[in-house]
Amino acid sequence: MEYKQEFAQAEERIQAFWARDCIDRCALQVIARRAEPLPATGAPLAPLAADAGIVARKTDVNTVLWHAEETFRTHHYLAEAVPIYVPGLVCSDTAAYLVDEITITADTVWYPHIIDDWTSAELTFDRSNRWWQLTLGMAEAASERAAGRYLVAVPDFQAGIDIVSLLRGPERLCIDLFENPDAVRTATRFVFDDVYRHCHAEIESIIRKHSKWTGDWMGLFSSGSHDVVQCDFIALVSPRHFEEFCLPDIAWQCGWLDTAVFHLDGPGAVRHVDALLEIPALDAIQWVPGAGSPSAVGWLPMLRKIQDAGKGIYISAPPEDVEAILAELSPAGLIISVEGVFDSLVDGQDFIRHIADVCARRV
Repeated sequence: MEYKQEFAQAEERIQAFWARDCIDRCALQVIARRAEPLPATGAPLAPLAADAGIVARKTDVNTVLWHAEETFRTHHYLAEAVPIYVPGLVCSDTAAYLVDEITITADTVWYPHIIDDWTSAELTFDRSNRWWQLTLGMAEAASERAAGRYLVAVPDFQAGIDIVSLLRGPERLCIDLFENPDAVRTATRFVFDDVYRHCHAEIESIIRKHSKWTGDWMGLFSSGSHDVVQCDFIALVSPRHFEEFCLPDIAWQCGWLDTAVFHLDGPGAVRHVDALLEIPALDAIQWVPGAGSPSAVGWLPMLRKIQDAGKGIYISAPPEDVEAILAELSPAGLIISVEGVFDSLVDGQDFIRHIADVCARRV
């Protein structure tokens, strides 16, 4: 792979991660700056100028691919870090496929609350929707350019009740769980059955034209059907409502995929961990402590519980915390995304060797 010379070794270690195992050490994602960029290759891209406006630049295929490839050629992707391009708006994209007008900013996307009255609300998915067509165009262009150079991911679909929450508003949806439960179930089922399953399958078919690997937005990849399973709405609901409105869909999505990692976001979601661990088809959990909470090293008892239940773990941590994490967690089925960018290739390689020694001493 052009931007990842040691891809075969990374492939082997990621396969071990999915099997809840490891080779020599835990899996790591490590990034370092290149002293000199790699030469630009592939057909030349013509990005829009910076003054073109944020919407134009984030929706112009040449521009987004140019920025991605500039990042790839100016950084070393070490250990199990792999250059991966994510098509689409990369922000709960499924919601965009159900509306026309959205608000795009530099770091997020805002969706209109089109579900105002359940008696008249009707969600429809028009395959000519411009945001879906944009995602398809990005995936097609990237998949063709990426062959032998980098990986392409499925978009940040974030399917299910999260999409209903975006289009209804989370506060109103919480009340709906009591007052309009059947309408909520119908809308959530529509998102999965009529939108997500179609969109995920079509994007994966595009990716598979040029690669056997499907990536995701957190940098993982799999040779099977793969996605990040996400339900941020669970932070707002009780265990009873979680088991009634969220857990069945999470379990269904995990079972529909070959490899599934659940994005567990913030302390409000922690009360549902035990229920999540009961899902047989769930392979791994990504723990994100959230702003204002202790970093991953402050959540080791919960992370040990996840490992003890036979699930893999994906966490982010600063370099100085990794050794303390490995003193408590098994390297098997563990991947640590090391925060920040190392100043040089040597610094990144020295860190990886040190962590390999730490893991060897533990064994």
